[in-house]
Amino acid sequence: MTHPIDQTTGNGKTVICPQCGQSFTCSLSPACWCATRVVPVEVKEHLAERYAICVCSTCLDELIAKAGSGESA
Repeated sequence: MTHPIDQTTGNGKTVICPQCGQSFTCSLSPACWCATRVVPVEVKEHLAERYAICVCSTCLDELIAKAGSGESA
């Protein structure tokens, strides 16, 4: 996932999930936790259409599961 948040430290940045409101850390790099997820194209498109920042791991996992079950995001 990519977004316009500027990285301020090597440890990433704490951001608020635009979907659920929970805070989480985004490392803003290929080593981020989200890089371990296989995100279907439809989920990427859904997120890109709605948000300028990443969503948390819980929300991302839920969206991936819905896509895998045939549910719409």
